[in-house]
Amino acid sequence: MNSFQRRWRMLKTAWNEEKFFGVKKLIVRHFMLTGDFRTLRRMYASIRRMEERHAESDPLYHQWFMDGLPDADEQNRQSRRVFSHKVSFLIPTYNTRPDLLKVLAESLLAQTCTAWEACFYDGLSTNEESRNMLKTIGDLDPRFHVIFGRENLGISGNTNKALDMAQTDIVALCDHDDILTPDCVYWILDACEEGADLFYSDEDKCTEDGEVFFDPHLKADYAPDALRSGNYMCHVMGMTTELMRRLGGLRSECDGSQDHDLALRATEQATCIAHIPHVLYHWRMLNTSFSHAAEERCARAAARAVEGQLERLQLGGKVQLNLLQPEIQYSIPADTRITLIIHGLDHHLNIHWLKALLDKTGEDVERIKDCLLLCDSMPNRRKLPVKAQKWQFGNAKTLDEAVKYAQGEMLLFLEQGMRPIEDGWLHRVLMMATRPWIGEAGGGIVDRNTEYLSCGYAVNVPNGAVGCFRGENCMGHTFQLYDRLVRNVTAVSSCYMMIRRDCFEKLGGFGEWRSDLRSVDLGLRCMAHGLFNVTVPHSIMRTQESTQVINDLTPPVDLAMFQRRNPAPQEHFYSQYFEKRKGSMIVDWERHPEVHTVYTLFSERT
Repeated sequence: MNSFQRRWRMLKTAWNEEKFFGVKKLIVRHFMLTGDFRTLRRMYASIRRMEERHAESDPLYHQWFMDGLPDADEQNRQSRRVFSHKVSFLIPTYNTRPDLLKVLAESLLAQTCTAWEACFYDGLSTNEESRNMLKTIGDLDPRFHVIFGRENLGISGNTNKALDMAQTDIVALCDHDDILTPDCVYWILDACEEGADLFYSDEDKCTEDGEVFFDPHLKADYAPDALRSGNYMCHVMGMTTELMRRLGGLRSECDGSQDHDLALRATEQATCIAHIPHVLYHWRMLNTSFSHAAEERCARAAARAVEGQLERLQLGGKVQLNLLQPEIQYSIPADTRITLIIHGLDHHLNIHWLKALLDKTGEDVERIKDCLLLCDSMPNRRKLPVKAQKWQFGNAKTLDEAVKYAQGEMLLFLEQGMRPIEDGWLHRVLMMATRPWIGEAGGGIVDRNTEYLSCGYAVNVPNGAVGCFRGENCMGHTFQLYDRLVRNVTAVSSCYMMIRRDCFEKLGGFGEWRSDLRSVDLGLRCMAHGLFNVTVPHSIMRTQESTQVINDLTPPVDLAMFQRRNPAPQEHFYSQYFEKRKGSMIVDWERHPEVHTVYTLFSERT
């Protein structure tokens, strides 16, 4: 087998690997244009290692979850607590398998807290066994309420009928074939006692027999941009009965993504949003086929739901589907201008690198007003790759001093050596950075093997901050595919960051730092002023070696200063149960759910 045959065989193997998703074309393009077989082999080996690591985590998760269930003492404590609220589970049914209905009912009867009711509304099931099981469930306990409808109104219509049955002040959505954990009601009411009028919890999946739990979804706190990118709230989600009735319940025109639409509308009117950091819901994986047409129908419904919020909040954008995910195209003012601030130059500018960078910038290269170079000598301006633009040089010792020379209203901080993987990278990050509710905006940073160095930063960790997805391959199956979506984070790296100049100056700039903790400190200040920071998908920078991205070698002086300024930083977007040393979004198997939960309640929304 000659060299070309080996390369072609490797390419076919990569193409047939389902875990590569929509980025297969990047691997193919890289391979065909460069013929770099060694790089392709390293990328493929990296993805294989990542998939093996994730595969090993499923059996570990099942045991971790079982060990974290309330023991007898905790169950007694929960059962003795008296709440001022009660919750109604809204359960629409249609030809549901009797065994699945029975297990759901048993999970309700097993609740440690008895302050609940279940409202089953059946949409004229034709399966007599299903109807008989519902009658049996109705006789088991007076808290089970069952109504048989005269027609099937669809999932939204049937759920709204169940809402009409509710006699409590709190309601929660529940699918007819899933399972609730024994402490589900307790934690829902606990959050409502704290003042929440909209809540959602973590969840996982279970096998069809309900015996094995896997693929936990440990979620972020309220994250508006992430929610517009996909329904991460999902199960179990609920709110006050008054709020859901005021919203008009579910909308049939969004069937397929009706929960997503409800979550978007509810966050617009809720006064207090709580994320319950406990797995309270098992999403059963049934062996049923889901056609591409049905998947596309759900995706279009999600796009309509997001478009509806853009119109209601007048956010100025259009929604298109990208790989069956809603993607917002925000409008950018025509007169928006960017100042490019290049740092990490090591005394000289690599003109060839800058030309290659701008070649992948697209039409937005015309928006670059000026470029500031933090180096000791000014290169010949005639050799600079942008024509008909005014270039300035600021002999600055810090990035803050460089900003004084900026002429654009948008600041783009970029470390020399960053190379975009895809074209149009600047447009994607500019769309988000120009939004008035956004502070820092950036993308992922990967090494030569396409393994993430950072895709946003998380705090409340030993090293002050850690790069999300660090060590995960951007071509593989990352946690919940979050890196394919717009995602709210605590901060982004100053190696690749865009921010409005007026925002940067108002917050006081970076300050004197030797490391990328400068951007984390600024990100925390953005959030303290009510702004959100985001990472943008399909806007990934590749670097041979970044000297700035946070790692285990963070200067002790910087770490001490960061800990003095931020003694107890709150992390909203990286679960407290993830390991905190690497940032890979894998569960820390030695840390179990807390008996007493401190909720993060969001009362101000964008």
